[in-house]
Amino acid sequence: MPDVTNARPIRRRALAGAVLPLIGLAPLPARAARVFRFDQRQGRLEFIARHLQVLTSTGQFSRFDCELILDPQRPETARVAVQVETASITHAYPGAADLLRSPAYFDAERWPLAQFSGRAAPGGRIEAFDLAGPLEMRGVTQPFTLQAKLARRRRDAATGAEIVDCTARGEISRTAFGMVSDMAATGDRVQLAVSVSLVIG
Repeated sequence: MPDVTNARPIRRRALAGAVLPLIGLAPLPARAARVFRFDQRQGRLEFIARHLQVLTSTGQFSRFDCELILDPQRPETARVAVQVETASITHAYPGAADLLRSPAYFDAERWPLAQFSGRAAPGGRIEAFDLAGPLEMRGVTQPFTLQAKLARRRRDAATGAEIVDCTARGEISRTAFGMVSDMAATGDRVQLAVSVSLVIG
């Protein structure tokens, strides 16, 4: 995954899902909370659906913005904001992206943005903790939780920078957001997944 620093200002555009914490295998040095900003150039935002109780399919949002505020010594104070352009859906199946943009699903023309704003839940650790808050899509707001964790921590061979590769996952009910079409073929539960590499030192 590409690396990201905290130098670029976030664009207030779009959502659906997700975002992550700064985590490590060994204790990190004490420091104040830092702001990390990334988008589709440095991270990846996917959704995974199940079909006919047997098959799965994965799509992506190709335009999104995320801002994460994190103090590694106090993960319980972490905050995240994500915005996604719903029309930016891409999918490998022919015609699937257009269907998902349609009024039956994300209704991207009427509701061009989805967004999530979360705070760390009590009891988390720097290695893994939850980010919980409201998720808004199609004019509907529902509670949502991302489970964030460290994939690995490494040193970039070229620059010497310390990097953590992070992931976060959550699950939604699509019918709770008014997406009720094709229930016989596509399940109600949809996973949202975020992955990114953060430069921490």
